[in-house]
Amino acid sequence: MALSGGCSCGAVRFTISRYLYAQICHCDACKKRTGSAYGVSVAIDNPDLELFRGETRTFTRIAESGNAVEYDFCPNCATTLRWRVAALRGRQVLAGGAFDDPRAFEIVGEMYTNEALAWGRIGCDLTRQGAPDEPYRQAMIARTAHASATRA
Repeated sequence: MALSGGCSCGAVRFTISRYLYAQICHCDACKKRTGSAYGVSVAIDNPDLELFRGETRTFTRIAESGNAVEYDFCPNCATTLRWRVAALRGRQVLAGGAFDDPRAFEIVGEMYTNEALAWGRIGCDLTRQGAPDEPYRQAMIARTAHASATRA
């Protein structure tokens, strides 16, 4: 199930072979990054990135945890495409809205719900008030695998 996407101007393109999970993030950094109420995050294992073509620039910010978060964006149109977080060793996260068909993902979790706008929650069963931990990530992976098996 290859899924493709890219930036608004088409200068950067990517393709993944599969994803681990898709979630909503209500943190203030995602609100700033997207200019919206939340961000959609699609987590993948690094080997599942089949193609990433085009020039990007990187913006690095220091998260509340003290870890660096590196965001890759298109220097032409400023679309954020992916980011890497130290806690996700061997993984990266792609912006859900950058995919050609964001409807391909089932959102299985919401994190930083304590920062969510009152009208911004989508009602996932899996939630975290703050930063995700490994049990939350594993639950999202299991929920995504179950949903994929059910659809097949």
